[in-house]
Amino acid sequence: AGLLPVIPSAQLVPLSILLEIIASASQAPRVLPDIDRRLLGALLGTSLVGAPLGVFLLNWFPEYILRLLVYGTIFLSVSVFLISRVRPIKMSISRALVAGFAAGIVNGATALSGLVLALFFTSSTIGSRTMRATMIAYLFFTDVITGGALFWSGHYDHQVVWRGLAALPIMLAGLALGSMQFFKTPVENFKTRVMWLLLVLCLGGIIQMLGSR
Repeated sequence: AGLLPVIPSAQLVPLSILLEIIASASQAPRVLPDIDRRLLGALLGTSLVGAPLGVFLLNWFPEYILRLLVYGTIFLSVSVFLISRVRPIKMSISRALVAGFAAGIVNGATALSGLVLALFFTSSTIGSRTMRATMIAYLFFTDVITGGALFWSGHYDHQVVWRGLAALPIMLAGLALGSMQFFKTPVENFKTRVMWLLLVLCLGGIIQMLGSR
């Protein structure tokens, strides 16, 4: 998001997907035991169904309108959870199917499915380690599918690869610091911190989009 004013989105999206795949793969040995495989299967299955609908929405609405709608909805939802202290929603496969479908639509339209899933997980009763591991696995599989489509359509040129290599050491350092912080954070505080992070990301996205119009 921070590079959008500097790098065209046609070059930035393949770079982002490449780095996300490497980031997820590098964390695999630590997160594999904590993945909820039934939950992951439900999320992936319905997200693949929802993605074409998101792409279809792009034919009817400008992307910036859809992005503002996603940012605004998540911002308001998180604000309600933080202010009113709503009780967490009990996790179930049926709710996961709905969340996966919604994430698929958002991913097809705006590539912001991570924000949708973060809201779903933080507002549920799922444990923090399972939440983190399942999200990493979900993003890995969806990024591999998207990255494969981008590769076959010729979006990975030498410039994207060199930028990825340049960013790799910094990203790996950030992953190491983030993992250390995760294991030091008390379980009861983790989801609250994620919600505050979602607020900051959504607010930053809204300001950036309005400023670029």
